[in-house]
Amino acid sequence: MAGEAESAGFATSLWGAGAALQHGPWRKHASLSSILERCERFLSVQAFERAPWIAVGFACGIAAWFQLAGPWQWLALLAFCGSTGFAALALLRPAGRFPFLRTAVATMALSLVAGCATVWTKSALVGTEPLARPAAGTFSGTILAREEQPAQGRARIVLATREPETGRPIRVRLNLPFATDRPDAAEGAQVALTARLVPPAPPMLPGAYDFARAAWFQGYAATGSVLGNLEVRQAAPTATGMSGLSHALSAHVRSRLAGSAGGIAAAFASGDRGGIALADEAAMRDAGLTHLLSISGLHVSAVIAAAYVLAIRLLALWPWLALRVRLPLLAAGTAAAAGIGYTLLTGAEVPTVRSCSPSAPMAQI
Repeated sequence: MAGEAESAGFATSLWGAGAALQHGPWRKHASLSSILERCERFLSVQAFERAPWIAVGFACGIAAWFQLAGPWQWLALLAFCGSTGFAALALLRPAGRFPFLRTAVATMALSLVAGCATVWTKSALVGTEPLARPAAGTFSGTILAREEQPAQGRARIVLATREPETGRPIRVRLNLPFATDRPDAAEGAQVALTARLVPPAPPMLPGAYDFARAAWFQGYAATGSVLGNLEVRQAAPTATGMSGLSHALSAHVRSRLAGSAGGIAAAFASGDRGGIALADEAAMRDAGLTHLLSISGLHVSAVIAAAYVLAIRLLALWPWLALRVRLPLLAAGTAAAAGIGYTLLTGAEVPTVRSCSPSAPMAQI
């Protein structure tokens, strides 16, 4: 009887040990190991699909900078992600386990660091402190940029001037009514004017467009309107380059096609949307078509396709060239040059550059 009891107790202890292995820390370790192995197998079969996640990590680093409160939180994020990334790199050995997983962890962590550090650096170098309070007076400076807005009866200028109280150099964006405008008040002109300046407005509602943040990164310390007459102290030099060509093309289109239709045509030709009537712009926004006014993939693709068809048809008229050169390659190069020129002509905005870059068509393929 004693032997049977001893055998039963030994069996019970074995069963308890097996249950502990199934439900205790060993089971958790086995489960974690299987999860890591699944992740490793998944990453090992991915080829070019892994690379786009670098951009995702970079964007997450930028978003984290905007969400966190201040420098101490940014430094903590950089320290944590940086240490995680370098630790994963240090563990990468030829015979180590999970090489793809460790590479992914290191890459994503360092991408987060790069995104947060990039936007922090840009904020420190490019960002401009706004005016502390509204100010009014006479200001003198140089016109850095000018945008015609005939639909609203004004021009919008960016003026390099000095803050009245401290004298620090600032850039301000001013609305100049056509009634007080002068034809020689172009980019590069030195002017004197009376204006009222206000700090860039914060969002009116939570989650609404934050113009103050956009103005910070665009370098605007204030916005306002010109109140009196404009005095041009030194005329602007003759406009050259893509900027002068864009303004000349926009003015030419509006002179040949009056009204808001001319403004829409000028927007397609040069990216200048200032001639579109507010009612027409609101109607297109309500219809969900306002994205057509922004130069992006549709417009760049149309220009490239038209340039390709036109080039290959014209080049085919020259027999000597058609018999010695591959016309599709030559036409493709001509179309690519036309796309790049159109991108520069319309201001090289981010959607246009993204549509013109080689990665955009490759991603669609």
